[in-house]
Amino acid sequence: MNVGSTEKIRAIVWLAIWIVPIPFGAFVSDKSYFAPLSLLVFLLASISLPVTVRYRQIKRRGDSLYAPIPDLLYGSLIAMCIAIAVLNGCMSLAVWQSYGIRITVFFFWMLGTITLQTLLSWGIEIWKAYRRRHWYSEFLDPVLYSLPLPCALMGMFLFPAVQASDVTQSLVVGLMGILGFGFVIIGIFVIATFAFYFFPSKELRCTERLVQLVRIMVMAAVWLGIHSFIFDSKIQIFSTFIFRFMPLSQNNFLVFVTPFLLESIFIIVSVAISNLVVILVHKMVK
Repeated sequence: MNVGSTEKIRAIVWLAIWIVPIPFGAFVSDKSYFAPLSLLVFLLASISLPVTVRYRQIKRRGDSLYAPIPDLLYGSLIAMCIAIAVLNGCMSLAVWQSYGIRITVFFFWMLGTITLQTLLSWGIEIWKAYRRRHWYSEFLDPVLYSLPLPCALMGMFLFPAVQASDVTQSLVVGLMGILGFGFVIIGIFVIATFAFYFFPSKELRCTERLVQLVRIMVMAAVWLGIHSFIFDSKIQIFSTFIFRFMPLSQNNFLVFVTPFLLESIFIIVSVAISNLVVILVHKMVK
């Protein structure tokens, strides 16, 4: 459905009117047991309410301003991870102890979260309408399928700042564990995307399907090979290069950006090499 910017802004405002008052009221009470509850209520409402509104609009009039439900959920989860990281980062600042600043930041944080969730869902809807349509789609689509959610999830834990006095060996081990687990999750998403996105159609001839299956295996092998090289403790590329551009627990958005850009390059290289293999196979067959 094509709508103007005014209608889209109105759609976001209506969501805020329905979602914000109850959790904000609970937070304003400044009760220790209400603050965590207000956050939980807000997060649940920010995911469930847009889905409910869209479902009712589709059922009642056949269209909706909001993105399809899968896009709403995907965009909301990505935005939620980023928003939680930002809130935890704000809570680590000394000014958070001021009641006035605290409730003001929380109010605008909720508005920003709702806006980001809605904008991301619309962005995903637009992207899905153009996937597989361009020469670069086979490079871009796997990146957008596999990376946003795991990178946002990992960044959520690595973003909030930690005071120098709080840095202990256990904390460092914990951060390394989160980092390692995050890249494992990214790997699962990437390999699954390779398998499902590039799986050959049944309409292809048997020989061509076999070539495409080999292509998927080449992609996965190249991607795993790059990571084996990057994370090799003897070479120490990861520890000497990546950490400089991925400042952990410093309220720095590079913890979201660096893994995304790094893995995007690895995916593009893997797909490109697999394309070369397919070209060579076709030449050999001819």
